[in-house]
Order: sequence, then structure tokens, then C-alpha cells
Amino acid sequence: MLTMGVEEEFLLLDQDGAVAPVAEEAVRRGGADDGELQPEFMSYQLETATPVCRSLDELHAHLSRLRRLAARGADQAGARLVSVGVPPFHSGGYDQVSAQPRYLELARRYPFGPRMGAACACQVHVGVPDPDLRVQVLAGLRPWLPTLLALTANSVISHGADTGWSSDRYRSLLKWPSFRPPRQWRGQRGYDRAVQRLIDRGAAMDPGSVYLLARLSARYPTVEVRVADACLTVDDTVLLAALVRGLVTTIVEEQHQRPEPQPKPKPKLDEPGATVQSGLLHAAHYGLDAGGKQVALDRLFAHISPTLSTDERRDVERRLDVVRREGNGADRQRELWASTGRPSEFVEALADQALPADIAA
Repeated sequence: MLTMGVEEEFLLLDQDGAVAPVAEEAVRRGGADDGELQPEFMSYQLETATPVCRSLDELHAHLSRLRRLAARGADQAGARLVSVGVPPFHSGGYDQVSAQPRYLELARRYPFGPRMGAACACQVHVGVPDPDLRVQVLAGLRPWLPTLLALTANSVISHGADTGWSSDRYRSLLKWPSFRPPRQWRGQRGYDRAVQRLIDRGAAMDPGSVYLLARLSARYPTVEVRVADACLTVDDTVLLAALVRGLVTTIVEEQHQRPEPQPKPKPKLDEPGATVQSGLLHAAHYGLDAGGKQVALDRLFAHISPTLSTDERRDVERRLDVVRREGNGADRQRELWASTGRPSEFVEALADQALPADIAA
């Protein structure tokens, strides 16, 4: 069983929906272990990072624990913790970049960065020991990225209005020169050369700022899937992680059955466009309403089912049933937006969604 870990990015908002630049105080008051809770690019963002996990139950427990700590820290710093892809009202500028040298240098090199940096994602790591095999996994993930984005799109409200996009985060981040799907490299050397070219051309500052939608982690022996918006609830995050680990496991097993590593052919997913990029754009715009995305989600589940245990299969199927009934995060955001009359009510509704179900109001 491959191991996994998750990094979740959150926004800190005041009661009226304005961004609250109190991440350092929230982290300090949260009381998490070193590295589990830390400020992000903007001073109104923070990130949680789970330990390495082997089961979905273990992952759920850590995600819930860290969201509780982050919410407690935010509350004590006078803010509300919400898990959405973009600020629902207004984001800050350069003066609200976190006071860390690396973030300040990123903002200096890429002046559009502070506005783009307001976006929040959910990143799933899956452990794959062999570096060449990790690169083959990236190739196998490519055709599934639009489906994962459609499932997790959760950034529909921005500047106090419905943007018309299920993932306004994806749309806004297209200006980043390295924000794109991975290519089909044959091994670690080809991947490393591509990363170095991006750095040499000024498209990235270092390997950690190469924002491919799926990449090799610059710090860990993992494949890191970065296509998803920040997930509205813990259950949404667990579902994403289960699907990603299932995909990686399936690709690894397929590669082991081949005499020589080869890029995995694209499955027939009835994507609305001829390329992964067009499929991603369509998914960002329409979410699960994009043509064929519900069908593609069912195919994804069927594709990975042989790698799941009986309990995992039931767990994933139950979570998928909830998505079929209630929609993705963007769908539920729209319902919350329609049912709340004031920004303060919308912020409270989002904050309730961010909390684990056992302590949500």
C-alpha cells in the first residue's frame, strides 16, 4: 500500500469577509507540532501538512485534527478559517505578502504574484520510491487531471459575486508560466532538465516554484498532485486523496507489468476538447456540469477499484454518492451564497463547512 500525505491551504477572513493578515499569530496560537501548521505566501493564508498516512481513516483523523487546530488559532487571532480556492470578497496586495525572504523574492520577481498568491489549493502526495517510476506516474496522471479538477472545483465566489467559474482559482493562476500539466518525460533526467529550463528562462525561481499541476516533490520521494482547489470539507479532501492514491497505485502496477517503461496511452474519457489543457479549462468553468465529467468520475472509480481494499472501495463509493447528490464544493458554495443575506453570514457558513463534522455548528 502506497503512503500518502496532504497539504491544505486556508484563508483567514474577518467577520465581514475581508482578508485578515494574521497567519503568523494564528499559527502560533494553533499549537500544532513543528511543520504541521505554517504561514503561506500571503499573510492571510496558512497551510496544514499531515504526517505520512497509510489508511484513509488515519488521514481523516489527521486532517480533522489539523483543521481544528488551525480554526482555533484563527479564532484566537480574531479571524475565521475557511477552505475555498479564492477570497470571496477582496484579496490583499504586495503589502500583505508574508514576511519570509523566499515569498518576498517571489513577489519581487513576479509582480502579479500577490494577487495570484491569494489562491488556495489542496496538494496530495503519494510515495513512490523510484524516481524514474515517479516520472512515468506523471504521464499516467495527465488524462485524469480534468476529472480531478471538476470534482474539487471550489472557488466560485470572488469580489462579492458569482464569477461564473467553478474554479476561479484555476482561471486566475493561468498567468503563472509553469502552471500547466506535466509533459510525458521518459525518466528523472528528462524531468530534471525540463525543470532547470523553466528556472533558466525565468519561469520559476527554484524547483519549489515550478507549479506543474502534478510534479515530483522537491522535498520528498513523492508524486505531488496540485490540480485541486482547497476542499470545502474534510470529507472532500479524503475523497480526493483516495482517488489520487488509487490512480498512482494503478499506474505503478501497470508500469511494473510492462517490459520497458512507456508513457501510458490516454484512456478514452470523452473529454470536451482535444487536449488535456482544454479539458482542464472546461472543468474549471463548468465543474461537474462539464460534458461527460460525471461519467468520467465513474470511469475513474472503476479504473482504480481493483487497487482498493473492500473497505476502501465502500468508503470511496459512499463519498462519491454524496458528490452525486450534493455536487462539488462550487455547487455547495453557490447554495450557501444564495441562502445567506450578508457577507458575515456567508463567512460563517464557509467556516462551519471547514470544521470537521463532529464540531461544526
